[in-house]
Amino acid sequence: MTHQALRERWDGGEAALGGLAHFGAGSIEPLVAAGYDWVWLDCQHGPYDEADAAATFRTLAGAPYALAVRVAQNDAAAIGRVLDAGADAVIVPLVDSPREAADAVAACRYPPAGRRSFGPGRPDLGIDLEALERRVSCFVMAESAAALEEIDAIAATPGLAGIVVGPIDLGISLGIAPRDVAGSARVRDALTEIAAACERAAVVAGILAYGADHAKQCVELGYRFVGVGADVLTLRVASAHEVALVREAGQTLP
Repeated sequence: MTHQALRERWDGGEAALGGLAHFGAGSIEPLVAAGYDWVWLDCQHGPYDEADAAATFRTLAGAPYALAVRVAQNDAAAIGRVLDAGADAVIVPLVDSPREAADAVAACRYPPAGRRSFGPGRPDLGIDLEALERRVSCFVMAESAAALEEIDAIAATPGLAGIVVGPIDLGISLGIAPRDVAGSARVRDALTEIAAACERAAVVAGILAYGADHAKQCVELGYRFVGVGADVLTLRVASAHEVALVREAGQTLP
């Protein structure tokens, strides 16, 4: 699914499901083969940086699926690097205010609307500035009590494609331990509030879901950019399941 196809799905009120690639290029194809609509490379918590992500994107020029990247921080140079390499969406973490959201958007736009620098990226992307801006979706992450207080103003940031929720960090900011976030009524209320703010502002609500059941609940709330699973977590869970089955079988042998 290309960036344009993603936009058409969002404009039609449909959800697009994605997976997080912490292992980099090696796990992108398996995730896409599993049926994800987009893949998210993680430079915040993954083992590589924006330069690595940019190199990966250049090897995937023309791929029939959307590539998103979470940058490590709200930094214009890092954001510009991955955009020059062809990122379809950029996710900026730890945004607590409308000013910080506006800074993220500005990093994705050329002057006079923004402060993105024009540089020699992928030749196939061309040099049409309007086209280059249109193909990029800028998301910011709401993952704090401060962001929740400003959620309507953040969602209304001109040029913003949407807000992605990091529910664990949001829960921690609200005084909830990570192990209790999934069952927290306070977090569920916050997720409902954020989805409503996105709807009011006509932007896309996104989230990193805990799992399939939670993802379905989020889609029902109106979330349309939904991360379901990560390569490192899927590997750990699947491997633990296989090991448990073998050990259980071994205990029943004569």
